[in-house]
Amino acid sequence: MPDLVDVIKESSSLVINESWKRCQTKDLDPSRMDKEHRLGEYEMTDLYDKYAELLHYSTPILEDIYHSVRGSESLLLIAAPEGYIIDTLGDPYFLRLTENVSLQKGANWLEESKGTNAIGTAIVEKQPVLVYGNQHYCHDNHFLACAAAPIRHPDGQVLGILNLSCHQKNYHPFVLSLIKRAAHSIEQALLLSHTQKQKDKLTEDLTFIYDHHPSSLITLNKEGGITRLNYSASRTIGCSEQIAIGKHISSIISELNPSALVGAQGQKIRFKNQVFTPYLLSSDNAEESCMILRGEVEKGHGTLSNHYHFTDIISNDPLMNETISFAKRAAQVDISLFISGESGTGKELFAQSIHGASLRSNKPFIAINCSAIPESLLESELFGYEKGAFTGAKSGGQEGKFEAANGGTLFLDEIGDMPLAAQATLLRVLQERCVTRIGGITPRPIDVRVIAATHKDLQKEIMEGRFRADLYYRLNGFTLKLPPLRERTDLLLLAEHILSRIPFQKEKAELTEDAKAFIKEYDWPGNFRQLQNTLQQAAFLANHHPITKSLLLSLCPTFANAPSMEKEYSAKENPVSLQEHEMTVIKQVLEQTKGNISQAAKHLNIGRNTLYRKLKAYNITLQ
Repeated sequence: MPDLVDVIKESSSLVINESWKRCQTKDLDPSRMDKEHRLGEYEMTDLYDKYAELLHYSTPILEDIYHSVRGSESLLLIAAPEGYIIDTLGDPYFLRLTENVSLQKGANWLEESKGTNAIGTAIVEKQPVLVYGNQHYCHDNHFLACAAAPIRHPDGQVLGILNLSCHQKNYHPFVLSLIKRAAHSIEQALLLSHTQKQKDKLTEDLTFIYDHHPSSLITLNKEGGITRLNYSASRTIGCSEQIAIGKHISSIISELNPSALVGAQGQKIRFKNQVFTPYLLSSDNAEESCMILRGEVEKGHGTLSNHYHFTDIISNDPLMNETISFAKRAAQVDISLFISGESGTGKELFAQSIHGASLRSNKPFIAINCSAIPESLLESELFGYEKGAFTGAKSGGQEGKFEAANGGTLFLDEIGDMPLAAQATLLRVLQERCVTRIGGITPRPIDVRVIAATHKDLQKEIMEGRFRADLYYRLNGFTLKLPPLRERTDLLLLAEHILSRIPFQKEKAELTEDAKAFIKEYDWPGNFRQLQNTLQQAAFLANHHPITKSLLLSLCPTFANAPSMEKEYSAKENPVSLQEHEMTVIKQVLEQTKGNISQAAKHLNIGRNTLYRKLKAYNITLQ
């Protein structure tokens, strides 16, 4: 089996070859490299000012990465698009070593200056680059292994380069993936900052959209008084905005109970020929708007194409609540979204909720599971086909999911399982905003918002050639990372919610105290689906008696990260609690990894923050 480093080097050979050709064309001498030229203090000050925002948001992420790689003889740096290094962080010994090749602040690492290298080549290629050992054009750099990834401004332009350099003998195959993830984190921080800076302009744009929105929009304060309405709503209620403002909503829509405004969230209220849906807005001022009513012309059966809304997401967990908040904000911005998370964490629930809160909510929401459709049929499902395109095709042809979702939202679930051929076609459709049916020649314009989701690590899929990097960046306008159940603090709330909605029971099943403790401590690798399935089975088997820990344990499989759990719980002699078992496992892993938090968290299959929280809860100190 080939070494993983060799595989990674081979995968980057095309980019390296092109870079070497550029260097040879410019007559660069590989035996002589400019090590003297560096910017002065005054010139560096100008660069610091120019890239102050980049440095502000990259510095804490550099420090976080360095905390993980400290002691591995490595150097982290940020370079400007002009090739100049503007920030560095690394081990003192390695910093002194890299000064010999001018890998330091103020030095320029464009290909024209230093030949093929990760920084300069990433600037040219505008994509992540690994340059290993003698792949460097200049001989002096052959001892290095460098991974670099562009950091893009929200407008799409390359704002800087994140790079990690180490001695090639210390290179780890997943360094490039780490740098790409870190660069993406910086991009996300920049995106949020950019969004905040554009707040005033966005407010103006939203005002325009509100006034000209085709749906009827009415905003209310906490007392139920009308604070604003648009032209469409004015026509619907037969009253101008000037006259309507200040009136109580019940004087116009009597079906809306003024004492239950909060409880009306997500309900459907019919008025004339429209269906009004209330949505809560956040406001601490009683006079300001706290609710918006959106009216839509009633359809044949009064139903929408999406079944879930944000009100269906049950959460009392800070991390999940923050994710919901981001999702609500993202719903109002018409960009492609990427939802990542393990199976069963609610990716489609979020996708439908985002659609329902977006300006496309009165248009179709179409979902397709890329892993559930045979490869031979996937392209025809997505893009449609003309009559006679293949044997068995419908006589009149068939529109694809893109056409069906036109004007609305297309949810591509398990995008990580899409074949490469379909990925190429999907990328072209997203770029050209036109779809050509299989067997056809006429492009059909489409206006679709794409939300993609997967449980896979797409950075790893890209590295291994199973997913296109250009498609990933096209889809990833903003990423929502859904936390797994093992990292959430509101498991009992979810459990009580599930038990209150079991259809075959008139009364909610009760949980014993030890069952509650088990629910909070078990990892739930299947996430919400497993929790729901387990509780439904337990409620049935308990037969109107309280659900016990032993019953739940019998329904939960034992996984590799807790090989002795079932044995310890089933033994009658010397029973061990879940807390004690978990404490023992954590101590053993920390001892094996010599207190390395990152490695320990990886072995335990939990996040670093989760591990830190458990260390604090169990009062475990690092040696």
